[in-house]
Order: sequence, then structure tokens, then C-alpha cells
Amino acid sequence: MQRRKLKYIVGALLVIAIGIGIFVSVSSKNLTYYYTPSEVLKSPAEYTEQTIRVMGLVEEGSVKWQPEGTRLSFRISDDEALFLSVEYIGAKPDMFKENQGVVVEGKLTAKGLLMASTLLVKHSEEYKVKDDKADKQDYYDSLKL
Repeated sequence: MQRRKLKYIVGALLVIAIGIGIFVSVSSKNLTYYYTPSEVLKSPAEYTEQTIRVMGLVEEGSVKWQPEGTRLSFRISDDEALFLSVEYIGAKPDMFKENQGVVVEGKLTAKGLLMASTLLVKHSEEYKVKDDKADKQDYYDSLKL
């Protein structure tokens, strides 16, 4: 009888250990980590040719948009001392602008350029409508035929 109880306890512990192992494995794969431009630029060789996510602010005056080739290049920083150059090919997000927070995902080249495959614009979740009656009236007047 004792032996049978021991088998159940060992079996239950084994099932719990396997369950914890699976949970940790799945959780670590879904973990999202963002690097800062400063982290990447301090040791670029560590990040070269691997897919990374970097979060920073778009430097004012650094944005170059080429609509014919859908090519967007800009620089991002987290401390305004070190700037990471980014190049993104694709549709420019409507809310993308200078001094805006962005998250870029891509590969860092040997020359220190982040070739982004994904560009996300960080924005406030708050939306405010101007409460200016003159603007509203102009809008309504523009809709009249």
C-alpha cells in the first residue's frame, strides 16, 4: 500500500514539473524586450545580424521620406547623445512624426544601420476633439453642396 502511494506522489510531482517546464518555455518565447539606442550603440557587434526591437524618440530634422520607393529613414535616441540610424521600407504610418516615440524591429547591419521590418508608432490613448465652434461651423459649411 505504501509503495502505491509513493508511485502516485512521484507521478503527480513529475506531472507538475513538466507543466511548470512547459509554462516557462512558452512564457519566455512570448516575452517582448526592447533595447534602447544607447544599449545597441555601446556594443553594436553584440546585436549585428540578429532581429532586435529598439524603442526611442525620432530625432527632429532626421526624417527623410521617399514616397516613390516607400523608403523612410530617420534617427532615434533615448538620451539625445547617441543616435541610431534606421531605414524602413514600407508604408509610412500616418501618425509618424519627429519627436514621436517609435518601436522598430529589424536587423542591425555591420555599418550600424538598423534595417527595420516593422515600425510601430507610440501614441497617447487619449483623443480630444477641438471645442472650437468656428472650426465646427467651417466643417459643416464645407459639407453643404
